[in-house]
Amino acid sequence: MNRRKDFNQNICRVTVYDWLRLLATIFVVIGHSAYLNIQTTYGGVAYDLPESVNPIYYSSVLTWLREVSGWVYGFHMPLFFMLSGAVMAIKPLANFDIIVRSKVKRLLIPYFICGWFFMLPIKRLGNFYSNDSLLAALRGFLSGADSGHLWFLTALFWCIIAFVLLKKILDKFKISSCYALIFVSGIIYFTYSYFPFDILGLKTGLSYLIYFALGYVFEIERASHQKWNIKKTTIAYLGMLLIEIINWKYNILNQFFAIIIGSFMTYILADILDRVFCNIDSKRVWRIIIRNLFYVYLLHDPLEYIVLRIFNHYQLLTYSWGCILYTLARTIIIFVITIIIGELISKTKKVIWRFFNS
Repeated sequence: MNRRKDFNQNICRVTVYDWLRLLATIFVVIGHSAYLNIQTTYGGVAYDLPESVNPIYYSSVLTWLREVSGWVYGFHMPLFFMLSGAVMAIKPLANFDIIVRSKVKRLLIPYFICGWFFMLPIKRLGNFYSNDSLLAALRGFLSGADSGHLWFLTALFWCIIAFVLLKKILDKFKISSCYALIFVSGIIYFTYSYFPFDILGLKTGLSYLIYFALGYVFEIERASHQKWNIKKTTIAYLGMLLIEIINWKYNILNQFFAIIIGSFMTYILADILDRVFCNIDSKRVWRIIIRNLFYVYLLHDPLEYIVLRIFNHYQLLTYSWGCILYTLARTIIIFVITIIIGELISKTKKVIWRFFNS
């Protein structure tokens, strides 16, 4: 079983899920790197490519990267819910009250702090909002309106709460089959729209409950079965890749199975990387990246609008180097910047904590 001691906590850590979280976070950044137009309740952007856009913008490499953005956008968020479910299955479920307090601290507080004090102001700098619409967005954000990419935090909160309640109810009735979780979650998947009210992404969270349950059951099954050797793993990855290529050309999969295939292929890739770089968790750079992936998710999307505003204002896409820099800025550069910001925030929090506890 692929479990190693966490370098900071006395719990068992499944390092393949670190790789999966890294890949999923990269996919989110890539998925948010291609749009030029987006409209929400209170704001939006509508950029057009300059008439004199440099031909390199339509080169095979840059075009392929934009197409990859569309591909990962089709499954990267369900993948995050499955990953969250898998991680929850590593340890026995805690008391319900403990889980609620933990998720309020981990999900809801970052939602409000990051939204009000980073996402919305940075989007204003990126011309997503006007001064008047920013004030409306600040008010609406409290109820979940114009929550931007942060919708995931509140949706995951409700998804976890619903799943834990479901799990504990089934346990109370001595229904131990983990597949009962998938069955009931599937029922909720088809009926959540009839829920009488919605607040802070409650219905959205319920709509992803089936993927959370699939991730939870996947980890239970994964931990109880013998690990595939590298040959079987590689063959499985190539098989999934072939299905993806066929689906790309002929569209043979519906949305649900496209999500499952894309997510499972990503997991297999994470497993292969975990085997190849088996000692990477001892590297300082790796630890910095992994512990700041949450900050990458929190901070990256608003910075996309800053990039869009700069490159549009100065017409940089009319230059070949501008097209290349634009692509790098919306992917790699933003990823690195948010890792650095996250590390600075973590160190600042430690200093403040020591100050108030000294």
